[in-house]
Amino acid sequence: MKSIPLLALVGLMATGPALADPPAHAPAHGYDKHGRDHDDHNHRKYKKDKHAKHYPGKSGVVYVHDYGIQSGRCNRDEIGAVIGGVTGAVVGGQVVNRDDRAVGMVVGGVLGAVLGHAIGDRMDERDRACMGHALELGRPGVPVVWSHDGRRYDFTPRGDARDGCRLATLSVDGRKPREVVACPSGKGSWTFRRT
Repeated sequence: MKSIPLLALVGLMATGPALADPPAHAPAHGYDKHGRDHDDHNHRKYKKDKHAKHYPGKSGVVYVHDYGIQSGRCNRDEIGAVIGGVTGAVVGGQVVNRDDRAVGMVVGGVLGAVLGHAIGDRMDERDRACMGHALELGRPGVPVVWSHDGRRYDFTPRGDARDGCRLATLSVDGRKPREVVACPSGKGSWTFRRT
């Protein structure tokens, strides 16, 4: 067995990779000199922004949050926080386009006439927002449920009617559902009309 001369072995070791820090103007791929993983952070941020869920509404608005509508419930607390703080900053964080609403809303003063005064007069703007958001994002035939002042509301968007309107039913505390027709009255806004 022949041995490798010591000088040849030293020469081979000297030709190996040189380990050095990159210059300050060109940090190493992945980690900076403090050990922070910039590429991973930027990738996660991009991935989060790129894959953020958006919910296209029936009236043309694209929402960032569904407030539980697609799971069959309406989160009145979250909706109330958005409605109570509707400013440019809040709306900017809640919708894809600043011209759109943060939450679908039933507008107009005909709730008592359409739903009956005992029901319509007790509903507040959060209830109107739950119905409006259900009209925007709700699947046909799937009830959206919420509670307010000891009452349980079951609002079920049905199929589409003509002129972009939607048919729906509202049941309060398990009573016989009332049928309604809701029509878009702007981006994210709905009005009820008599059937």
